[in-house]
Amino acid sequence: MKCLVTGASGFVGSSLVNELLNLGLEVVAVSKSGGFTSKGQVIHRVDFGYETIPRSLLSNVDIVYHLAGIAHQRAAAQEYEQINFAATIKLAKQACSCAVPKFVFLSSVNANSGSNDFTKPIASYADSKKRAENELEKQFFDSNMAVEILRSALVYGDGMKGNLPVLIRAVQRGLPRPPDVGVRNMIWLDDLVSFLILVGREPGNSVRKFVVTDGEVYSLSRIYDAIRSICGQEKVNSWLPLSAWRVMALFNDLFRRLPVGTTFNKLFSHQVFDSSNLRNWEVTSSFEDAIEKILSS
Repeated sequence: MKCLVTGASGFVGSSLVNELLNLGLEVVAVSKSGGFTSKGQVIHRVDFGYETIPRSLLSNVDIVYHLAGIAHQRAAAQEYEQINFAATIKLAKQACSCAVPKFVFLSSVNANSGSNDFTKPIASYADSKKRAENELEKQFFDSNMAVEILRSALVYGDGMKGNLPVLIRAVQRGLPRPPDVGVRNMIWLDDLVSFLILVGREPGNSVRKFVVTDGEVYSLSRIYDAIRSICGQEKVNSWLPLSAWRVMALFNDLFRRLPVGTTFNKLFSHQVFDSSNLRNWEVTSSFEDAIEKILSS
């Protein structure tokens, strides 16, 4: 089986490429930066901001895994529009015209909160993912190419970016315990990769959509307690009031030039979704299991 993976240099993409190679599959790796995989394979350089994948790379491909996109970096709404939405649809059309049997699109549970107003910067990421999902469903529902849309929860693992690594360092340095407010879903990187591979191998037709989480619900205080435990620190029962966290979050927004409320909402919002399970897919790690692997690596 031959797989093309975009975003092959990224957090999820690099792990997926390595696992596909470990399974003995042929992989065409693509990323904005290009270079080589950890196994020495060439990564073809394609910038979806202004380029499309050469048709030659899609020759005899069985599965396209489209993981490339803008996520953690701050960008203008037009960039989310171009990379996360327009480039996704262009690539799907290319794949279909090249008779690729399956197209797997990695979206996000944040797409569930996308609005219809794409001019709001805070909603640009969610909207771009949601619009890409909707357009894929519209254009490929009756096509010969099966489309699998995976809405992934927050992914954590070695090499992760975003707020979680910052939180881990802060806890290690003595950050007070947060109140038990807000919950979210997450998923261990290795489990997401196994889901991607399984959904790619399954026979499919039309368009299917999955929500991928580990089935657990995590509050910030649960994450905090797990980090302290692995670091050998005693569990604390006292906690810093929510009002104090709101002030600290505000300072972080101002320092990083984020819209006011961004940090606080990410830390204490309620984001819980019903996950979709594939037959023969099993979650191998909760956050408490995985954080030990992360900190010991």
